[in-house]
This record gives sequence, structure tokens and C-alpha cells, in this order.
Amino acid sequence: MRRFVNWSRTQRSIDVEWAIPRSEAEVADVLGRARRSKRRVRPIGSGHSWSPIAVPEQIALDLSRLSRVLEIDAAARTVRVEAGITLAALNLALDRVGLALSILGSIDAQTIAGAIATGTHGSSLVHGNLASLLEEIVIVTPSGERHALVRGHDEAFDAAAVSLGALGVITEVVLRVCPAFALIGEVEARPILAVARDLDAIARSAEYVKVWWLPGADGAQIFRYGRTPIAPHDLRLSRWIDTHVTNRVIFPAALALGARVPRWTRSINRVVAQSYLERPAVPMRSDLAFNVAMPPLHREAEHAFDMVRAAEALTRLAELIDGDDIAVNFPVEVRFVREDAAWMSPAFGRATCQIGAYMAEAADLPRFFAAFHTLSRELLARPHWGKEMDVDADYVARVYPRRDAFVTLARRWDPEGTLRNAFLDRVLGSHA
Repeated sequence: MRRFVNWSRTQRSIDVEWAIPRSEAEVADVLGRARRSKRRVRPIGSGHSWSPIAVPEQIALDLSRLSRVLEIDAAARTVRVEAGITLAALNLALDRVGLALSILGSIDAQTIAGAIATGTHGSSLVHGNLASLLEEIVIVTPSGERHALVRGHDEAFDAAAVSLGALGVITEVVLRVCPAFALIGEVEARPILAVARDLDAIARSAEYVKVWWLPGADGAQIFRYGRTPIAPHDLRLSRWIDTHVTNRVIFPAALALGARVPRWTRSINRVVAQSYLERPAVPMRSDLAFNVAMPPLHREAEHAFDMVRAAEALTRLAELIDGDDIAVNFPVEVRFVREDAAWMSPAFGRATCQIGAYMAEAADLPRFFAAFHTLSRELLARPHWGKEMDVDADYVARVYPRRDAFVTLARRWDPEGTLRNAFLDRVLGSHA
């Protein structure tokens, strides 16, 4: 028996059975035994979710031994991988043969299955989330059925693309890839309310765009990335410094100081923004441009707002933080995602603006998150499944048009609720 603890140390379970299968057949065996003994099992991915989505109650399913690249088809521009491979390992494997993923999120520690199942995304209205790269997905259900779902051929494909781990266990995926490319960025600072006013134009001003705002800094940073023929720089040293010095020593020290003296938080943010965020642009390998060094421990809530209401959402959030003098010690992150067809994707049927409320532990965190959750519900935003949220099944049914169809399929493929946990019961409703 072992203990499960997520990356941010906010979710945990004690004394759960740990299963580490080496093959798809062993996955089916774990699920079958759990079903027959009426126990619950959860795939845990890399544990990089702030929500309780991966928390196992009785059996933790660890797919880290299912982590091979099975096939790279350079002509078809696809890659077939096992579900437990991390994005970091996949990026390296693709780069060795001159290929890449066209979009990534900020962190590369997640498993590919966990990333797609929770709707993990980057920032681009040209590209969708990571699940939008899927061409095929293989899922094993607790009853032992194996579903190999192909885009455009299987109705259940769009349900399985962002599955929340509620339909079965993903064992393999096939992803679209593209020729390797380099990106070079530029940073522009603008007042946060000016960013909110022009948000739609900013979102469409480059292939890859995101916004970071540290309240108290001299404006928000707009990051734009464009493709460049210039060979990417070797960033191993600078990335090592960011990971092991900046984010493990300097930034945590600044956060600790702000937690002790909250009134200094905005001044600290101003220094951080000037010294860390406003860096000279250099050409980077695409995955290194998308990914950031692992940040210090913190908490994250994130919601996907319809682009037509995004400017209102950001304006209200900025006015709330400044008007209520909330000491926010982490960047508010604003990203954009093209619409898709995955039933439980936050970007289902509409282009979205994903606004992330992030914060390290400090006195104002509960007040900040509570206000952000209230604002998100008022504007009918959809929660990011891997982040903290304050929603129930009724709200999910209201903002996800295919929720009922998804629940029906989940009950058909997992009739006993073998894959459920308390989180899925809360956001999807009782499995009975």
C-alpha cells in the first residue's frame, strides 16, 4: 500500500493499492479485478493536476512503464505512443527525427494520456488543445473491451478525446506531428485594462500569443511567438538556471517575503517582472518556447471563457484585484484556444480565452480564488479539468452541451463506476 500526493501537495490519498502494469493486457487485468471486487481504480498520470481528478480511492493505476514510442511515420506525419510517455520524452524523441508537436502547454512533465484527458492546452487561436492533435485513441474499459477509436470514423472519438478518465484507461494514442521548427518571441508591455480592451486583436496578432500579468507590475506582458529560419540557441544552461536557481531559490524567497509582508507583494511583483519576464528574444526549439521551467509550488484555478466575453472577464478580474487590493503573488495567465469538437473540452464549439488565477500560499489566496470562481460562474466559463474549481454536476451540465451524452457513454462503458472517484461523482453526477 502506498500514498498518492499530487505535485502541488494539495491532493492526497493514503493506503491505496499501487498497480504498475507493463502491458495493455495487464491494464485490462487490473481493471477486471477491480470491477469484480467492486473497488475503484484511477489512472494517476504524473500527478500534475491541482483538481482531485487523479486522486485514487482504492487502486492507483500508474502507467509509467507504458511509455514507449511505438512508431513514427514521417511520411504520414504521425506518431504512435503508449499512454504513459511524458511530454518531455516525446518531444525529445520527435526532435531526434526532425519532427515536433504543433502546440504544447507550459509544462512537459505530464503523461500524454493525462494531458489530453484533462484538456491541457497551449495558447493559440490557430491551434487547438493537445487532444486536437489526436488521430487515434485506444481505450480499455473495466469490462475488458478494447476500443480503437479513429478520428472521423467513430462517434465515440469526440467523447474519448477529453475523457476525464471516466470512460476507460487510455493505453495508446496516435498524434499528428509536423516538421521541427524554431520560434522567436517578442514581449510587449501594456496596462492590463488596455490589454483587456484589445484582447481579441491581441489574441489574433500572432500564431502563438499569451499574456502574463503580475498585479503591481508596470503593465502586463504580451508574449508573441513567430516561426523563424534561424537555428535555435542551446538553452540548456539558461533552463537549468531557471529551474534550479530562479524557481527553486530566488522566486520562492520572494514569495515567502510577500507572504510575511503582504503589502510588499506588488513591489516584489514589479521587480520580478522587470528582471525575469522582460528578457531578450532568442530563437528557441518550439517545445522549449512553449514550455517553461518548473515553477515553485503554487495553486492554480483556470476557466475557459467564450472569446466574446473574454474582454469583460479580464476587465472585471483586473478591477476586482486592484479594487479590493488583493495581494496576488503569481502571474495571472491569459491564453487562447481554438474551438474543437471534443465533448468535454473547455473549447468545445467555441474559441476560448483561458484565464488562469495562480497563487502561492498567502493570506489573500482564499479571497482571490473565491472571487475568481464567482466571476467564472457568472460568465458561464468552463473549468479546466486539471485545475481547482468550485462547480457541481448541474453547472457542468449547463456549460457543456454534450455532458449528458458523455455521462450516458460512461455508464455504458463503465456500468459499475469502477473508474469513478469523488471528484467525478461531483462534476458528472452520481453513477447510480
